[in-house]
Amino acid sequence: MPFDSNGNFTRVMNWTSDYENGIEIVCDRHDDEDDNFAAGFNDCFCRDGRATATGNFKMGSNKITGLGNGSSANDAINKSQLDGAYNELNTKIEAIVVEKFSVGDLKQSLLTANHEDWVLCDGQAISRTDYADLFDLIGTTYGPGDGVTTFNVPDYSNILYPTSTAVGVKGNGKSIGLTDGTDNAGLGTYNGTYYLTGNKGLYGADVGTAITAPLNGLAGSKAVSLTSDATKSGIEGSISSYVQINWFIKAK
Repeated sequence: MPFDSNGNFTRVMNWTSDYENGIEIVCDRHDDEDDNFAAGFNDCFCRDGRATATGNFKMGSNKITGLGNGSSANDAINKSQLDGAYNELNTKIEAIVVEKFSVGDLKQSLLTANHEDWVLCDGQAISRTDYADLFDLIGTTYGPGDGVTTFNVPDYSNILYPTSTAVGVKGNGKSIGLTDGTDNAGLGTYNGTYYLTGNKGLYGADVGTAITAPLNGLAGSKAVSLTSDATKSGIEGSISSYVQINWFIKAK
C-alpha cells in the first residue's frame, strides 16, 4: 500500500540509496516505483469530485470550510443553513404556543400546590415584588398580607363539587345549617302542608297574609329549621359524595 495508516506516502525505491549501493536503475525496479505512484494517485480524492470516497473522512477536529448550501436530501448543510432552519422552526413554534392565559385568570386543577406561574387560591400571602403584575391588578382586595411586602390571593379552598345527589350546598366553610326540624317547627300550614314563613315569605308574602293556593313559601311534608350563626354564611347540608377541585390564579 502506498500510504501508511496515518496517510503518509511510502516510497518503494530510493534511487540515491541504490546509486550509493551500486544498484543499477533497471526497468523492473523502475516499474515497481511507478506502480506505487499510480496506486497512490488512485487512492487520492479528486478535487473535481469525479471520484467516489471509499471510506469516512477523519477530520481530526478540523473544519470543512466554504461548504455550499445543500439542495438534495443526501447533501450536507452548512451552518448558515442550519441557523436559518432553526430560526424558521422557532418562529413556527412561537406562533403555535399562543399565550392562553393572562395575569389574574383562574383555572381549575387537581394539582394541590403552586406550579409554574400559577398560585393556589387558598388565601396565601405572596410577594408584592415577585408578583407585581397581579398585585397591580387585585391589590389588597383579598387581604393585605403583612401590609408591606406581601398580599393575599383569593381563598377558594372549600368549594366542593357534588358527584351524586346532595342535600344542601356548603359555602366557603362558613354556613347557616339546614337541618331537619319537627313536624311543625312553628311553620305555617295550608291544607295540612307546612311552608316556610319569614318577614317576607319565600316568594314575597307578608306575615299574616292569607295563604291561598298555590302556596307562598317552601312546602314540604316535614319542617325545615334554619340555625343562624353570625360568623357563618351560605347554606350547609350533608353531601353524600363530592370532589374538591382546586382553583389557581395566574400570578405572572
